[in-house]
This record gives sequence, structure tokens and C-alpha cells, in this order.
Amino acid sequence: MNKVHILTRCDHCDGEAYLPIGETESYTGKRYMQYAPCRVCQGSGLVEKWVNLKDFADMLDKAVALEPDYQELASCKPVSQYQDSHESAGQR
Repeated sequence: MNKVHILTRCDHCDGEAYLPIGETESYTGKRYMQYAPCRVCQGSGLVEKWVNLKDFADMLDKAVALEPDYQELASCKPVSQYQDSHESAGQR
């Protein structure tokens, strides 16, 4: 069976790369939270994973479905932020 090597979000740190390890006090006496790199992804937020080709194709289909239709966006007339704010306020 053929597999593809991909990088995916680390489930341990939820892709944040760092995890809180506890509160400590600064030299001025102010308390703050200390963070350390995730021990699973070593602070990258990503982990390596092997997936079979069928699952990889499904991932690609989902990624394509998330991409906007650029031809439809190009056919829409541009609206400035000023026009949009006036229209939402009920002014013309």
C-alpha cells in the first residue's frame, strides 16, 4: 500500500506549539504564566503523519472545496469600505 508523508496540526498542543507550565513571578513581583515547547511537536505545532493515497485524495478534495470561486468574485462589482458602512447604516 502506498502512503504519503504529510505534516498536520499537533493534537497535543492543538497547533499552538507551546503549552503553559505554571505561573511564576517576575523581578517586579508581577505574576505571569510560563510556557514551554510542546513535547510532542517540539514547539513547531506540526506532527508528521503517514496517510494512504485514498485518504490523501479525500484531503485534497476537501481543500479544493474550501477555495473560493475566483471567477464569481471577479464578476462582483467592488464595494469600498466607505460605501459598505453607509449601506449598512441605511444611507445611500
